[in-house]
Amino acid sequence: HDDEADIVRSYLASRNLSSDSIARFGLGFCPLDSNWLHDRSRTTHFSPEILEACDLLVKREQGYGYYERFRGRLMFPIKDTLARTIAFGGRVVPGVFPQGQEPPAKYVNSRETKLFSKSDNLYGLNLAADETSRTRHLTVVEGYTDVIAVRQAGVQGVVAALGTAINERHIRLLKRYAGRVTLLLDGDTAGKKRANEVLDFFVAESLDLRILTLPEGQDPCDFVQQHSGAELQKLIDAAPDA
Repeated sequence: HDDEADIVRSYLASRNLSSDSIARFGLGFCPLDSNWLHDRSRTTHFSPEILEACDLLVKREQGYGYYERFRGRLMFPIKDTLARTIAFGGRVVPGVFPQGQEPPAKYVNSRETKLFSKSDNLYGLNLAADETSRTRHLTVVEGYTDVIAVRQAGVQGVVAALGTAINERHIRLLKRYAGRVTLLLDGDTAGKKRANEVLDFFVAESLDLRILTLPEGQDPCDFVQQHSGAELQKLIDAAPDA
């Protein structure tokens, strides 16, 4: 809510994400100040060592002290199925960093910790798990913003992998909640390649896999903005067997 986050709020508005969605998913902002979190932790029982173990602070290789893992990024809390925050994802938003000083990686996720394994969790599963009790169906998209936008448009049971490719452990996790999974891919060559790469995993686990590839150049967030959640739901329902 600070003035420093104006650019981030404008970015979220450009993606048509509502204030309700921002609150539901707990979106935030880590300022550019490399000591912001460290300074505020001084009056709490969260020592720098604890924040380092949670991968929010990183110890400097040279000199004394720490720096922020997610400095200058839009923040996505990652929750387990009991809605406990166990990690974070951070995205660079255009205009936050001075020109020419942007980090090389657009997206950064927490490293694996005692609480967090990328292969044993899915973004949005804490919200989708209850919804699947009736449908036994989950839709897997590629990005965190896609999950938020698609849910906002009224499509439920949507999750995303956490900065890594879908693997055998993800498939076993999906199988606990769903008998049918729709892989909703961006409309590009890379998306089609990823579908081929995971097909064997689904076959091995006897899990019904459907593949939905969006029109060229669109991601799920774009699609529901240009069309509607109802139109996307029709495509999901009609997605062909892999």
